[in-house]
Amino acid sequence: MDTWRLNINKLFSIFASLAFAVFLISSSGASDRAIQIKERRLALVIGNSKYKTSPLKNPVNDARDMANALKKLGFVVSLETDAAQKTMERSIREFGRQLKSGGVGLFYFSGHGLQVYGRNYLLPVDAKIESPSDVKFEGVDAGRVLGKMEDAGNNLNIIILDACRDNPFARSFRSSEQGLAKMDAPTGSILAYATAPGSVAADGLGRNGLYTSKLLKYMMTPGLAIERVFKNVRIDVINESGKRQVPWESSSLTGEFYFAGTHSAGPAAPLTSSHPLKTKTFESKPVKQKRIRVKIKQGYWEEGIIGKNWVPPVYEYKWIPVDE
Repeated sequence: MDTWRLNINKLFSIFASLAFAVFLISSSGASDRAIQIKERRLALVIGNSKYKTSPLKNPVNDARDMANALKKLGFVVSLETDAAQKTMERSIREFGRQLKSGGVGLFYFSGHGLQVYGRNYLLPVDAKIESPSDVKFEGVDAGRVLGKMEDAGNNLNIIILDACRDNPFARSFRSSEQGLAKMDAPTGSILAYATAPGSVAADGLGRNGLYTSKLLKYMMTPGLAIERVFKNVRIDVINESGKRQVPWESSSLTGEFYFAGTHSAGPAAPLTSSHPLKTKTFESKPVKQKRIRVKIKQGYWEEGIIGKNWVPPVYEYKWIPVDE
């Protein structure tokens, strides 16, 4: 009888140990799954206002407000304001290193940006530019940001350039290139411009620029996928600028991303705007559109071996909604 009881106790002890081990394994798996669901979010935000040539009013305010908003949305944010060239380059390199740990990366720049021979440059406040040849030495090539993000191999990247204001050095340039040139977004990323390539956006009259003010509004709205955020921003900016400014994106996203909240079950929410276009709702009926020709790269004279050669402008066609 005592032997029987001893065996029962041993079996019970073994069963309890196995049950506890299963509990630990399942708990560990749940924890791992939770980590995978909640991705790491990193952001580098730069706003430059105090240029010696053509200072700007909004960019530092835009950058600070964007940094605060991103922190509320779970991003670990590095903020630089009125940054010199060395500071911008160091910040971009460090940002690229951090992204190699994975997660979502976001780069935001507000300030002067310009294109020279089809390449885009973000200008630090200490840039000393007298001719186009100075830009690649005094500015920061926007392609460097895209390259660092692509090299990191992380899941998703967002690049936002509110940097399409008038070229402050236009009088020193023989070329008439305006705004920023078109860039292709690397796989798994979205590249957003405050206005279409080759076009110019104005510095705002209030605390924030027009584009960033609308972006701050919609990125904080729960349940909006990132593509819908940018669509809502575009509609508001088109209306408030009298169609003079048309925000634009290049995307190669392969999944969904939400700044705030998650996608809820059921039909998609209607496309909303504080100033909706005078057309039928996008979700239910066709919208009247027109096809426009957009100059994405200005023509320019290029010095050749036997003289100057004219390089013609580059155009593309796009569809935009119009009033009925």
